[in-house]
Amino acid sequence: MFTESPRQLAEGVYWVTDCLAMEHDGETIHAYSSAYLVHGDDRSLVVDTGHPKDWPSIEAQLDRLQAAGVPPVEYLFPTHAEVPHAANLGRLLNKYPNAVAVGDIRDYHLFFPEFADRLRPMEEGARIELGGTEFLLLDAVIKDLVTSLWAYDTRSQTLFPGDGFAYMHHHQSDECWRTAEEVPDLPIPEFTALFSAYALYWTRFTDIEPHIAALDGLLDRYPTRVIAPGHGSPILEPADTIPRVKEGLRIGSEHVLDRTRSARVA
Repeated sequence: MFTESPRQLAEGVYWVTDCLAMEHDGETIHAYSSAYLVHGDDRSLVVDTGHPKDWPSIEAQLDRLQAAGVPPVEYLFPTHAEVPHAANLGRLLNKYPNAVAVGDIRDYHLFFPEFADRLRPMEEGARIELGGTEFLLLDAVIKDLVTSLWAYDTRSQTLFPGDGFAYMHHHQSDECWRTAEEVPDLPIPEFTALFSAYALYWTRFTDIEPHIAALDGLLDRYPTRVIAPGHGSPILEPADTIPRVKEGLRIGSEHVLDRTRSARVA
């Protein structure tokens, strides 16, 4: 079992997280709220902030990366304003006094007024030069909030979709730090359908096919080797795993539509 933390997923991309352990049906299960460090030759960027309860572990992992020689952190990118993705932003801004927060941060001055001068609004299409690689801000094909943004690292070809690929919210205690492909018999379609029904509430009221088509278009424009979601295990074999995520989106949408049709008929 892979136990080293943080875990390197690709050149210049590290998975920074800790597990939330909880009891369910008599067994202990774990869940992720992940952050990632991305670096080029000159500077680093942190994607999402992790859950507040994970801060001691996240800070220690970031310190290990800095001690290993990664470039200084100059940018912080929360994909959207939810606790697992943005709540440690103040701690990160305090830890890295030369860093700025970027993205759709229209309300963040209300949460972190002491750092209002270090908030840099950036929209879809913005490009951040890290040295030998660019970090691109993308439209979120599958939005959790109206302010959601995705991102892409050009050198490693890593996609950061926030909650867009949150197909798995828990794992067993012996599956920590594993990628999706390293967890045997992972029921990705079922997890995706369940997550869509509850966390992506809007999928109850719309046709999912245009969103899947938009996802296909994005992946055509940005060839992707790694997918690094906010929740669930990272994906290192997109060609194998993405079809299963799409299947889950369709299952979730069709299940809700079928229930709606039945209610109308009744």
